[in-house]
Amino acid sequence: MVTPAAANGGATCTNLGRLALKILSKKVRKELSRVDQRHRASQLRKQKKEAVLAEKRQLGSKDGPPHQILVVPLHDRISLPEAFRLLQDKDTGTVHFSEWGSTHSFMLLCPRLKHRWFFTSARPGELHTVLDMAKVADTILFLLDPLEGWDSTGDYCLSCLFAQGLPTYTLAVQGVSGLPPRKQIDARKKLSKTVEKRFPDDKLLLLDTQKEAEMLLRQLANQKQRHLAFRDRRAYLFAHTADFAPSEENNLICVTDAVADMEEDLKVLMKADPDKQESLQTEVIPDPMEGEQTWPTEEELSEANDFLKKSSKVVKKVPKGTSSYQAEWILDEDGESDGEDEYDDMEHEDFIEEESQDEGSGKEEEEEYETMTMGESVRDDLYDDNVDDEAEEKMLEKYKQERLQEMFPDEVDTPRDVAARIRFQKYRGLKSFRTSPWDPKENLPQDYARIFQFQNFTNTRKRLFKEIEEKEVEGAEVGWYVTLHVSEVPSSVYEYFKRGAPLIAFSLLPHEQKMSVLNMVVSRYSGNTEPVKAKEELIFHCGFRRFRASPLFSQHTAADKHKFQRFLTADVALVVTIYGPVTFPPASVLLFKQNSNGMHSLIATGYLLSVDPDRMVIKRVVLSGHPFKIFTKMAVVRYMFFNREDVLWFKPVELRTKWGRRGHIKEPLGTHGHMKCSFDGKLKSQDTVLMNLYKRVFPKWTYDPYVPEPVPWMKSEISLSVPEVDMK
Repeated sequence: MVTPAAANGGATCTNLGRLALKILSKKVRKELSRVDQRHRASQLRKQKKEAVLAEKRQLGSKDGPPHQILVVPLHDRISLPEAFRLLQDKDTGTVHFSEWGSTHSFMLLCPRLKHRWFFTSARPGELHTVLDMAKVADTILFLLDPLEGWDSTGDYCLSCLFAQGLPTYTLAVQGVSGLPPRKQIDARKKLSKTVEKRFPDDKLLLLDTQKEAEMLLRQLANQKQRHLAFRDRRAYLFAHTADFAPSEENNLICVTDAVADMEEDLKVLMKADPDKQESLQTEVIPDPMEGEQTWPTEEELSEANDFLKKSSKVVKKVPKGTSSYQAEWILDEDGESDGEDEYDDMEHEDFIEEESQDEGSGKEEEEEYETMTMGESVRDDLYDDNVDDEAEEKMLEKYKQERLQEMFPDEVDTPRDVAARIRFQKYRGLKSFRTSPWDPKENLPQDYARIFQFQNFTNTRKRLFKEIEEKEVEGAEVGWYVTLHVSEVPSSVYEYFKRGAPLIAFSLLPHEQKMSVLNMVVSRYSGNTEPVKAKEELIFHCGFRRFRASPLFSQHTAADKHKFQRFLTADVALVVTIYGPVTFPPASVLLFKQNSNGMHSLIATGYLLSVDPDRMVIKRVVLSGHPFKIFTKMAVVRYMFFNREDVLWFKPVELRTKWGRRGHIKEPLGTHGHMKCSFDGKLKSQDTVLMNLYKRVFPKWTYDPYVPEPVPWMKSEISLSVPEVDMK
């Protein structure tokens, strides 16, 4: 090492060991005076206010996109045609209906307010339509009943919309003028209390007269817009019309000739550039020869067995005259001896058997009863006709399994027909679930060869979002009416649109077409109490996407290993793990379960956590045994295993008890699975000996982008699953 003095050619030693000053890379923050701070804060407030006003003026203006309004009636007594009649008045503005003549969507041009709207509607029972339309709507107009506000169907629809994310919304009450004058004030007060539960700080508008309709339109035009995080960074559009040109192969669309014809009449804004297009490959094609492993030879296996035999021999110091049987019961140097009296007792003592109950005390005197036959009511017969006995049995079995899981977490019975070393050969023991190491790349399934993984998902997400903010907008501007040609679209999409369903297109960010492992944090929906077991097929609404998958449930912790949960519990938030297409958060998540009648029941809501295949979900099984004979720090345990070989196989795994003792297996006794165990203290006779075994589990590859159209929700059906609703 060359010191500064030697480097300067014999300079003075006063600077010996000192380093030159470094240039500060951080800019010096200039402190502003109070006047400058106030001026700066005033400028920031002014900029934000101008941005909000510019957004208001842009939306619905002649140079901006039309203000898209989704009208949702929340009660079956709401008259949607009457509401549209008031909004379509000629004195208000010009009305343009859609090309197919549907009264459920129309364009309204209002010169007085210098605004234009595009109104669409959806019934709360059509859940998929409401959720899809809410993803692209600028404002949702909720129509309320003056007496009840919303019924059970409307309340269920609101729960789903709040979980997905509400854009700007307005509340309007229809039918107040139809009530007697004395009851109108009481009805509005009662309705305000009901609405406060869902919308605490929102104002109720009336929609019964033409004047009230104009006030409502003015409110819609001047309202501040709310933003949804999952759609702010993605381009999306709502299709007014659609045409389908089938190709000869696979019933897919063919657009080559259509694009060539349009170039002659219309202006083509952009064409797909093959050099810039990302590959639509969703999965990795695995190489079957990659990662090939060799099996150990017979010589290597025999050497391993010889080494185990040599290492199993233990040399102990014992008193003179001690038999080999008694020597086995002497503890190691860090333990304590139990004395020869206990050895003799154990050698000659018989097994303890439980006494049977006294037969005489259990007898009960027989009594004679008068029997009579009563006719069953017609209502019971009609009710039984709608009950599916097989479904009832399956649901009862699920309830039993969920209750057993709560009472005895992860406990399983050791099979007697199969050796435990074979049944639990994929499991291992851990000294500590929190701190013991576990390689995330170990023993991965074959499906992991089909997915993509990010080296650093968080950094990739930040980089992409930064590029989106800095990138110049290309193609169509916001608010333009464009014709979009998409190739290789299945005909089922067009058939779905022809039946009246909305057609929505949204852009994908880079890598969002690829498959990976998605982790989502969800909480149980309080309106559904049916048990949901892991790996059941569920319907996912994740951001703009909707698909089916079979998830795993695990605890939401900050550790590197996460305990597998067999059921979706209602008390804490859990993490759902599935195979699915990459999606960058933030994105809302809704979980539905398809019932036997075709309806979709909401079971959980949450948000997308990460895209991380290395997140380890560890399943635990607990084998239980019972103390047969108890000594100072020794005990004979039975019923955990049923043969000698299993005891030897699981001998290295640590034992614990329900009362907090820890111990190890010393050796097997006999051939029926009894084993001698040592503990760090004396056991109680009512204690239970446990052995924890762990293995990593992975989700099933059941991803399916096709979700069948659900049966519309009816009020009577919802009242069966929502406990707050009156069952009358």
